[in-house]
Formats: sequence, C-alpha cells, structure tokens
Amino acid sequence: MVWGPATLFAVLGTGAFITAATGFFPIRRAGFITKHTFGKIFESKGAFSATATALGATVGTGNIVGVASAIAIGGAGAVFWMWVGAFFGMMLKFSEAALAVKYKGGADVYIEKAFGGKKIAALWCVLCVICSFGGGNMVQSHFAAKVFSDSFGVAPWVIGAVISVCGAFVIFFGARVITRSSAVLVPLMAAIYVIGCFGVLFVFRENIISAFGSIFSSAFEPLALGGGISGILFSNAMRVGIAKGTFTHEAGMGSASLAHAESGEKDPLIQGCWGIIEVFVDTIFVCTLTALVILSAGGDFSENSAAEIFHRCFGFWGDVFLSVSMFLFALAAIIGWGFYGEKALFHLAKSKKAAFFYKAAFCTAAFCGSFGDIGLIWSFTDIFNGLMIFPNIGALIFLFPEILKITKSGSAD
Repeated sequence: MVWGPATLFAVLGTGAFITAATGFFPIRRAGFITKHTFGKIFESKGAFSATATALGATVGTGNIVGVASAIAIGGAGAVFWMWVGAFFGMMLKFSEAALAVKYKGGADVYIEKAFGGKKIAALWCVLCVICSFGGGNMVQSHFAAKVFSDSFGVAPWVIGAVISVCGAFVIFFGARVITRSSAVLVPLMAAIYVIGCFGVLFVFRENIISAFGSIFSSAFEPLALGGGISGILFSNAMRVGIAKGTFTHEAGMGSASLAHAESGEKDPLIQGCWGIIEVFVDTIFVCTLTALVILSAGGDFSENSAAEIFHRCFGFWGDVFLSVSMFLFALAAIIGWGFYGEKALFHLAKSKKAAFFYKAAFCTAAFCGSFGDIGLIWSFTDIFNGLMIFPNIGALIFLFPEILKITKSGSAD
C-alpha cells in the first residue's frame, strides 16, 4: 500500500512537473550549476561540507548491492530508468536544498511553512527518526559486515562493533565534526571506489560499448520497466522485495535538507545547485559505474555480483578493495543519517538528554544490524521511507511558487 503506483506517480510526477515548469533548469543552466559548485569547491567550504554530509548519507552500500539487484529484477534496461528517475529527482533535491537555506532549516521547517502548522512537520520528524535506524543504519552495517565475512571469514559482529565505534566517535561530537568528517570521508570513499571500477572496466574494455547498448536496447521491455522503477528506489534504501523502495538519491524524502540547512550558504539558488550535483554524483555517476562493471564483466546479477567480479579481476586485492569500499560507504551513510535523526529529534524534543540517548541507541543499532535479520530490517525500512515522502512532497507542491522564484533569482541571470 505504501509503495503503490500512487506514491511512485507522486514522486516522479512532482519531479517532472518542477523540472518542466522551471524550463528544465538542470540542462538550461548546466554551465551556471557547474561554475558555482565544482568551479568553487574550495571557496564554498560550508556548502561543500553540507553536500558531502548529504551525499555520504545517500551513497551507501546500496550503490553496489542495489544496482546489481535492480539489474537482476529488470535486466540491463533497468539502468536507463534509474537515469530517468535521477534526472527528475535533481529538481526535487534542488528544491529541498534551496528551501532549507531560504527558511534556515530542514524539511521540518519548510513543511511547517507550507501547511501553516506543526503537526505534519512533527509527523515527518517522527518518521525521519525511525528511518534513521533502518536503511541509513542497520542495512548499511549488515552489508559491510557481510562482505568482510564472505571474503575473509570475519565474524559479522566484529565489523558491526568497529562501525559502531567509528560512527559514535564522529556522531557524539556534533554537527560541525560530522560535516568536516564527511568532507574528507566522502571524496575519499568515492575516489577509492571509482578507481577500482575503472580498473575492472579496463580489464573488460571491449565489452563497454555492448553494455551501453544492452541498457538502451532493453529499456522498454516489460521486465526492464518494472525492474527499472524498482531500481530507482532500490539503491539509497537497499531493500529487497517486489520492486519497491526509496529513491537511490533520496530525492523526495526531504532528509538531505537537514544537512543543506547547515551549509552557511546564504543564496538558496547556489545551495540548490549542490543538491543537483548530489543526485548526479550518486546515481548518474556512481550507480552507472557499478552497472557498467556488472554488465561488462558478465556478473551473475545477484547482490554478490560486484564481489565476484572484483575477486575475479584482482583476486585477494579485489576482496580487500570491495571490503574497504563497503565499510567506508556504510560508515558515511551511518554518520549522515545519525545527523538527520538527531536534528529531527531536536525538533520534537529540544533536550540534550534525549539527543544523548538517541545517539547511544543509534550506534547500538549499527552493531545489531551487522548480524540482524536483513529481511525484517528491509521491510521496516520500506514502510517508513515511503511514509516519509508524503509530507515532504506535499510541502514542495505548496511551496512551488517559492521554488520558481529561486530559479529566477538575480544570481541565476
């Protein structure tokens, strides 16, 4: 019921509407976006750190496991539909980041502005706190621990304990340490993973063109369409089941707005552009690399595809590479979602004691997730990720006139 056609239409339809109504802003102003993000990455430290926190929460282990699962369900054409979802998701994430700066707060704040009351915003915060324990925590530690266990025979609880301790070290020090840590961790983990993927693609370079061909040739087959829609949702929540989940890039959930609100950037337009970059890097770049690795190397299209391919190409060092990548991906996601959950809880109960108990419970959950029942955790994640979308999408629709004004602001001229 939560992830029926109505929800998919609401998310993709809203993204498509905002994209079209703003004159396809990501394409029309591609030069402006690039200039004020990558072009000023060393000047906009606050904006980049906030984006790194949001990107760390988004680029989790699902970018490896989820893409393989999407291809298994829908064939190579599923990747095409992931691109479509990401394209329209760019303006959803733009809207969330821009509104966060305009109203000086995350989705909890702009939802209040949209609906003129605190109840719906409080509901979103409750859902955000609950979600932080699922896809942004226990699922992450589970897959990181699974890779180490499968490759080196390390007991899952050992990796769970390490992730929990590392996460706690950052989370308990507060927002400033979280954003600064993410600014270092996210580029590092992305660089390591990208280098490894290019290594595999070099080995199977003769198959890259045919891999792209299979993506487009099978995009409109019934199986690909169904799997593609599920793949869009499968990767950032990492769920299994019948082609349902949350977007790879979390666009529409509103969670990333909590990080973007901490950027220190005064211009909503500029921070919104970082939101677009976030989706591009997560799905168009990282997920595409994963897909090409699997398709070029002829993986078995299961959640273990990537592990099997890297081992086949590089043996022991392939196992080391993927294990380290999964660990860093999981840690970054856990740090990011720990920040989200704490901010949402603070909106509900402005209490340091409540925040302390939340952090303790959150880090404990990371440990438990490493050896917990992944099927149960996924079901839990499915429901609450889906519910979290409704109040946020409603707010974006109500505040669309403000979003349109931002895209037409003076700095965009």
